[in-house]
Parts: sequence; C-alpha cells; structure tokens
Amino acid sequence: MSAKKGVCPLLFDAGFYRRYYVDPRTRVASREDAVRLGRFVCAYAGYLGFTVRRVLDAGCGLGHFRGPVRKAFPRARYVGLETSDYLCRRFGWLQESVTDYAPKEPFDLVFCHDVLQYLDDRSAVRALSNLGRLSRGALYFSVLTAEDWRRNADRSRTDSGVRLRPAAWYQARLRRHFRHLGGGFLVRRGFDPLLWELERPWV
Repeated sequence: MSAKKGVCPLLFDAGFYRRYYVDPRTRVASREDAVRLGRFVCAYAGYLGFTVRRVLDAGCGLGHFRGPVRKAFPRARYVGLETSDYLCRRFGWLQESVTDYAPKEPFDLVFCHDVLQYLDDRSAVRALSNLGRLSRGALYFSVLTAEDWRRNADRSRTDSGVRLRPAAWYQARLRRHFRHLGGGFLVRRGFDPLLWELERPWV
C-alpha cells in the first residue's frame, strides 16, 4: 500500500487479503457473507423507492458488492474506491481515499463497510463528513467498534490492528447528514420514506 495520511501502517497486500478475506481457515467472513449483505442493501434501497444510477463502494476490497449491485441495478454505474496498490492493480479500482474523494456528482447509493477503523481520528472525521457529500440518497455504513470488539468479534480472526472507537462516536457524526433505518442502512436527511411503525428503528 502506498503511504496514505491517516491510514494505519498496515500493508494491504495480497497476504493481508488472503488472510482476512480468502483463506477459509483464517478469514473473518466469506464472499457469500458479503454477497448476502449486498443483496440486502440493494433490496432495501429498491424497496424504499430509490432510483439508483450511481453506486460508490468506498473501500471496496475484493469487490464482493459489485455482483449484487449489477444484478439489482443493471444500468447503474459501480465505482470501486480503494487505497491498496495491490487491489487497484489487480482489479482496476479507482485509487482514492474516502477522506477526500471529490467526484463531479454524488452517488445514489454508497457502501462504506469496515473501512474507517483503519483511519486515525482526524481522517475518520473527514471521511464521515465526506460521506455526507458523496451520498445524495442512501448509505450502508458499518465499522468495527469498541463494543463489537468486546462482545461480538471473533478475536482469533478479526484484525486487531485498528482503531476501536465507541459506536456513539460514529453515530453523532453520521446524524448530521443521515437518518438510520436499521441494519446499517441510512438515508439522507430530508428523504422521508414511508415506513410502518414496526419497520422503524425501535427506541
């Protein structure tokens, strides 16, 4: 990986992705897991009535969300964003950082899955603010939090070389631009989809 300001000093090379994403003995999740998640996000965006013509996968990794996006929105343009030299050479992803990527147009649907734990606080704040500019519709956001590390993560497989922040740290910043609808799915403030009472996040 080329030196990117604010990114944890890890080598995002073939060995990293083989360990955490490919090798069934050590990976934290499978391709099938990612595909199921991608299908859910795309289906929910469709259910809520979004017209999806542009999709950004910020920190796209091996690109597992691309298949579900193409199947759900065959006419949409998919942009895979990555900082890893290895992945950009192998898959042709756009080598940019979510902290400062500034396309001419925003996206209807943005994925940002397990990315921001690799950024320092200052860069993560910039990335969260930039997500508010990058998404004009929906955002799927997930990140390993301090609470997840204590209660949910399989520590024998999950990368520990990250910055663990409380969930509330992310929530406070995401609320400036988005409403959370459950399942990691957020929509831009001002977009008011019809949700029945028991579909809404419970307090």
